[in-house]
Amino acid sequence: MNTRHHAQGRPRGRPDRPRRPVKPSAPDQTVAHHWPGYLDGGYFDEDGHLKPEFVCREKVEPLVKAMCRYGPDGQEQEYKDGLTQSQIRRYFGHCRALELQLRTGGARWGDVRPLVCKLDAAAADGLAKRERKIPPLFADFIRRNVAAIRTEKDFLEGFLPHFEALVGFGQRWFCKDRS
Repeated sequence: MNTRHHAQGRPRGRPDRPRRPVKPSAPDQTVAHHWPGYLDGGYFDEDGHLKPEFVCREKVEPLVKAMCRYGPDGQEQEYKDGLTQSQIRRYFGHCRALELQLRTGGARWGDVRPLVCKLDAAAADGLAKRERKIPPLFADFIRRNVAAIRTEKDFLEGFLPHFEALVGFGQRWFCKDRS
């Protein structure tokens, strides 16, 4: 129990709203469930080219659709449970800002890599909030991709085109922003 108190003598937090424990994601709320072999062998083929599945509709659209509206039972969820355009834009915008720093010479990979890793912490935080900020499947997407990014090429030529495809194919599926 939290024994810290505000200046007014009330316990911190809202006692009428207990904090939801963070449970490991259900198997159907993992990218691997929806896309077996996801990221096995990284983003690139043996010739160093981006694997087409990371930007093709057949693989990416079902994944983003699951992030947006469909629950573990395959039924459409309420809008409050799916990925919104605002949520994905926040993460994607962060990545685009890092890309700009790298491409303009404003920063080197060694400076940017920790900021890429912070995406995982932001996703974990968004998932753990009392009122979830992002769905578990999107948090797993961020976690797996951050773990797969080891080099500047992984980030710029692997992850970013993949994330861009997710944003593009998701436009028709993103849930209405919460008010």
